[in-house]
Amino acid sequence: MKTRNIINANNEDSSEPFAVAQHIMLKNFWEYYLEPADENGIAFGYVMGFENEWGNVDLNEIKPHVITRTTALDEVMPPEGYRWADE
Repeated sequence: MKTRNIINANNEDSSEPFAVAQHIMLKNFWEYYLEPADENGIAFGYVMGFENEWGNVDLNEIKPHVITRTTALDEVMPPEGYRWADE
């Protein structure tokens, strides 16, 4: 699975870039920028929703609410406050 790195747009975060493998949008327009899921369907990533935060997501739990899911990350804008490392 091809990934695309995001980095903090304001250079506030000194950690390494985060490799996004997939983008998911829910019916409530929350957006998920996630690593590949583990064998239990749990993926770590950045969520833009009521609050923007890093954490684990159970893909089976959000599955009924997904309206879009893509690995074609060249067609997706980075999350708020971040930029794609290759741009």
